[in-house]
Amino acid sequence: MKKSKKTGTSDAALRRYYDASSTLAAGGRIERVGAAFARPRRLVALRIDEEALSAIRRIALAKGLNYSTLMRMWITERLRRESPPAISPPFSVEG
Repeated sequence: MKKSKKTGTSDAALRRYYDASSTLAAGGRIERVGAAFARPRRLVALRIDEEALSAIRRIALAKGLNYSTLMRMWITERLRRESPPAISPPFSVEG
């Protein structure tokens, strides 16, 4: 019997668990959600002094974010202030 290295549980046991606990197995319904996801991003190299980067990392950690995500959020917020019509959010959810 093959076992998962992470959990030590057999593949068959995991299949039974997920088969029994899925939304569909429980008689649930899957609803379509209108969500548009982020546009592809381009990698940009940015030189920043160590002190500033340390501060950004501390703030990001306190907010539960990756530091690069926080920097991207700050840049997007500033761009919206400078030219609101030109910048759209990275994703939106249609209600």
